[in-house]
Amino acid sequence: MNLRSYLFPALLALILHSVILSALFYSWFGYAEEEKHLVPRHVKAQMVDLKSQLKAHQQDKQAEARRKQEEQKKAEAKKRADERKKEAQKEEALKKEALKKEQARKKEEALKQAEAKKKAEALKQKTLKQEALKKEAALKKAEAQKKAEALKKAQAAEAARKKQQEEARRKAEAQKEAERKQAEKQRLEQQRREAELVAAMAAEEQEMQRQADQRAIAGYSDYIAAEVESNWSRPPSARNGMRVVLSLHLLPTGEVDNVYVVKSSGDSYFDESAVRAVKRVGRFSELQNMDPVLFDRSFRKFSLNFNPSDLRR
Repeated sequence: MNLRSYLFPALLALILHSVILSALFYSWFGYAEEEKHLVPRHVKAQMVDLKSQLKAHQQDKQAEARRKQEEQKKAEAKKRADERKKEAQKEEALKKEALKKEQARKKEEALKQAEAKKKAEALKQKTLKQEALKKEAALKKAEAQKKAEALKKAQAAEAARKKQQEEARRKAEAQKEAERKQAEKQRLEQQRREAELVAAMAAEEQEMQRQADQRAIAGYSDYIAAEVESNWSRPPSARNGMRVVLSLHLLPTGEVDNVYVVKSSGDSYFDESAVRAVKRVGRFSELQNMDPVLFDRSFRKFSLNFNPSDLRR
């Protein structure tokens, strides 16, 4: 039990008694006359026996301590019993291990004895076998000598026959090689003629393609010049024979990406009028029908020699 649980009731009882005693004291000495007419009041107070409560609390603590001591003793006894059990198990394991080792040793000795006996028997059999082999070897040697002499004669005859066959084979192979070389020579000659023919056809085709490309380049160049000229406005300063070289940067769709003067005509107004004409065109739509390779090679960056027809005099 907790001592603090009795402290508040005890304190409350002391305060109550103090109030009661003060009231009685005041009644006895301050209002003596009035006591004759007043009915005395009886206050019932009950004191708490703190000593008995403290004693009971101490007894509870002692009982709790005895209980804990008993539990500790039981735990120690259980621990000692577990230790004795483990020690017994350990001893039993050691005994089993010793027994296993003894059994293994006996087994190993038995195996060694059996192995020794087996080796002795094998040695005896080997000796008998060696003697039988010696006799058999002597018989075989005599037989082998006879066979060797017969084989030598047969080998000599076979060697002569093989030599003749080899000679005939070499002649046949030489004839075959000569025929192969002749056929290879004819094949190479045929290949050379075919290659020359293919090269001539390729060259002719390239020339035809080059001429076609040149015609296409000339046609598209005239188309670009005509488009620019149709969008050109003649400045007042233009004179016969004026010529300006422009650089046109074109996209595969025919759109003008950039244009600038490469070689001036000597007249800035004429040069600017040519640049404005290109910008007015804005897009040469026919160029998108051109072969992309030809466009990349000749028209992605195109030089225009601008000389309008009415100035060519």
